[in-house]
This record gives sequence, structure tokens and C-alpha cells, in this order.
Amino acid sequence: MKYSTKYLFMIKINILLILVSSFNLVFSQTTIPNKYMKIPDTLYFKDRLYQYIIPQKKYNYWKVIRKDGSTEKLIYEKIGAKNKKVKENRTIEEGFFLECLPDGCFTYIMANQNKKSEYFTNVEELRGFIGFVNNLSEALLIARTYDLWFDRKNPIGGSYKIEKDFIYLYLAKFESCPVSSEAFFVKINRRTGELEQESKGVYYKTDDCYTS
Repeated sequence: MKYSTKYLFMIKINILLILVSSFNLVFSQTTIPNKYMKIPDTLYFKDRLYQYIIPQKKYNYWKVIRKDGSTEKLIYEKIGAKNKKVKENRTIEEGFFLECLPDGCFTYIMANQNKKSEYFTNVEELRGFIGFVNNLSEALLIARTYDLWFDRKNPIGGSYKIEKDFIYLYLAKFESCPVSSEAFFVKINRRTGELEQESKGVYYKTDDCYTS
């Protein structure tokens, strides 16, 4: 059977694309420097991270709340040794980490100092509440505000290194349609909280598609 030149050219292009994709996959899986460590699986559920926050300011009391419609759930609270719980004095209608599809929910922080309450209801305010990035948990929360998270199974999307001035991470962005994982190299300035990110390419992809 004789094929046209155009048909043979398209076959060669498709083979080349497959080879390039395979090469990128192998390459991306072997470029994590030796000094990087795997992010612990225990940090995967971000509700566990709030307990490790050391706020930029000192508060007598602070708490993390998730609001789903008219229902509020206490995620974490920190009470000073000589202080009591503080009641909220206003209704919160917005927050960060919009989740709980399809109806939707959000998270916010209420903090109290000398009987004065402050509310942190968006990602910029969450970053300000954290301030200096003390630890890996705080770094992951900041990364989450940029839609980055870590892959528990692959080091290209789940590794870290902490130095005096910066925290370096290999994280991922996940898509559900089609299902894919894209690796990112992340650099967080510990003093300012500023985050820089660089894509390292898609390292996992299927034809599956989930829309709900």
C-alpha cells in the first residue's frame, strides 16, 4: 500500500511529539536535587496546617472558621494562657479557599488583641496574617493561595528545601478535565512571603475528564 508524502509526514510528526513528551516525562522525574526532601504526607490535608502558623502579630486569641452557607465550623483556635474565647461581632460573607462544590464554602480567620477583633477574609490578608514564613506548613498555605499543592506520589510535585532566606519547593497544579499534573518550581521569600514559580512541564496526563 502506498501512502502520500503528507500522510507519512504527519506520522513522523506524531511520533516525534510522543518521543518528546516521553523524554520530558523522564527528564522531569530525574531533576530533583539530592538536598530536597519529600513533603510529609501528614501535611496533605491543609486543615492540619493552621496549627503551625506563627502569626506576624501577637494575638490574645485567634481562630480559623469554615463557613458553608449559614453553617460555621471551627477548624482551629489558639487561646492565650490568660485569655478566653472571643465572640465574633460581625457576620462574615467572604473568605479564602473557595471549596465545597457545588454549593460552595470558604474559610476565614478572626483574631483578637486587647479586645479588638481583626478579620482575614482573602488570600492577601491570609498571607499578611502569616507574615514571616516560619516553616513548611506556612509555605504550603501560601502556595495554596496560588492554586499550587503537592503530589504525595511523585517528587517532581512534592519536594522541599528550607534555607535561611528562602523556602524552595517542587509543587503541582492539578486539572480534572483532562486529568493532568503540571510540576512547578517554587521559591518563597521567607521575609516578605513573595512567591515565584516556574513551570517544569506536565508530568502526568490521561484522557479522563471529571467535571463535578
